[in-house]
Amino acid sequence: MFMQIDKAIEIYLDWKSTHTLIASERYKVRLMHFAQFAGLTGSLLEISGDDIVQYHRRMEKSEGYSLNTIAYSARILKNFFEFWRGRGVTTLNPKEIIPVRFIAADKMVVSKSDLEDMSDVLDERIFEDLTKKLVLHLLWDTGMRVSELCELQIADIQDKAKGKYRTAKVRTRKSMRYNLVVWGEKTDKLLTKYLAIRLSKSVDSDRLLIVPNKKDSNRISTRTIQRWIKSIGEEAMLDKHITPHSFRHGKAHYMLDSGANVRDVQAILRHVSPQSSFHYMQLNQEKYVSIASKYMTS
Repeated sequence: MFMQIDKAIEIYLDWKSTHTLIASERYKVRLMHFAQFAGLTGSLLEISGDDIVQYHRRMEKSEGYSLNTIAYSARILKNFFEFWRGRGVTTLNPKEIIPVRFIAADKMVVSKSDLEDMSDVLDERIFEDLTKKLVLHLLWDTGMRVSELCELQIADIQDKAKGKYRTAKVRTRKSMRYNLVVWGEKTDKLLTKYLAIRLSKSVDSDRLLIVPNKKDSNRISTRTIQRWIKSIGEEAMLDKHITPHSFRHGKAHYMLDSGANVRDVQAILRHVSPQSSFHYMQLNQEKYVSIASKYMTS
């Protein structure tokens, strides 16, 4: 069956967007980059495992992409070809696409003091600053992934029940399950203030986070939040490269430093596998040494 590469990407992304919009937008960048390498109008059936290898070699040697990006590209292409092999359009075995192995650099962690420093440079009397401040505090309190935060809708937010904390249901991109997140009183005050303004805006969107008066799309993207956090971190004069995911790492470390165990981290960060939570334990030197010291022989 003949299927042009560009058409195959279009169909695949349309399917992907039905259950994970943010991922489909990210996949599009990498898939179209591969399509330029392979030839947009070429046949998907003609693509071999050797072509994938050559593509990733060019990314590394000629175009200077990081090993992290190349590994991410390999995972996307593996998913893409698994989809089309299931439909009988390609004979390429997705198992041939093996992500490059590498040792990642230590991940930057946002501390509680970092959060306070970043929050202090924002004036919540200004709606844009209020939005940014809410983003910072939601990321810190809940440990949400930035994609989950961008997809959060007003209807997902639940009223306070018996406890004093408000919650929301978020869909975890990796497992596609709905999970509960919770935030504290300070964050809730910011949210209440934000919603009073947000609900008065004439915007054709149910998303919690919006950019008002934007012609093409009011939805805040993950890239927008990445730029915000980088800019706020620089303004707060933090001597580290902060990303949205740094808040998730920071939440895990803060919990471990406060006496939490790995199961607590797994529950709050909604890890499908406990292995991900154990990774934070190993990265948290103070907690790791504290536990290990209990079992040392004198």
